[in-house]
Amino acid sequence: MTVDSGSGSTAGPAGAAGSADVAYQADAPNAYEWTEVAYDYLLDGKLTAGIRSAGGISTARVSGTCPYCKDDVNFSEVLDAVTGESMGTLSRRAAQPAQADDGYVPLTVSCRCTGQHPGRPAGVSYGCGVNFRVEVRRDA
Repeated sequence: MTVDSGSGSTAGPAGAAGSADVAYQADAPNAYEWTEVAYDYLLDGKLTAGIRSAGGISTARVSGTCPYCKDDVNFSEVLDAVTGESMGTLSRRAAQPAQADDGYVPLTVSCRCTGQHPGRPAGVSYGCGVNFRVEVRRDA
């Protein structure tokens, strides 16, 4: 359960009340600072990440405090897909043969909170707009 290397400040734009005063992040949704804060949150236990496997299908889950709005992050991503014809699986993990397999799966996590954020685009019903990277250990 780690994030891309680096450490940053844990200060964010939201106060203890959460997202009530935090605008939707449209200017820098992919800023590295969100990954740095997420790393600190993983170390502090404010954010957790893991992979669960059932029936040959692995799902990564990230939950805890958003590094930007401080609301709850409840993110999941299926890492494998079942193919109907061969009854096999297609996997993101196999798509990276050039890299050494270090036991981690990199994820881009999008905040999917249900808090109200001023400036959220029409048609978007959740999230504060930020994305951050984490690397989740397989079978941990």
